[in-house]
Amino acid sequence: MRSIREEPAAQEAVDLAMGRWPRAQDAWEAITWVIIHNPEFGMAVTESGKTRTFTLQGARSIGLPTVTVVYVVEDAFLAIEAAWFTDAAFDRAGHA
Repeated sequence: MRSIREEPAAQEAVDLAMGRWPRAQDAWEAITWVIIHNPEFGMAVTESGKTRTFTLQGARSIGLPTVTVVYVVEDAFLAIEAAWFTDAAFDRAGHA
């Protein structure tokens, strides 16, 4: 399994989010878990498919922000180049 390397811009976004949303850490752990277990889950943004983006939708009812990452798939690791945390568009998570 690959490991994750957070570039400085991504780490700065994570640090700022921790002070704004009560469940920012949970959102970060969820999105990194998804991409480390299936790096091709996100949408390719380059022809080679090595640079990808993925958004995890949050939920206002539980203080979980929406997180979008841009990451590069390498042989031994995933490099998270950038991350954006925003207020969740939906009140609740999951399906009815």
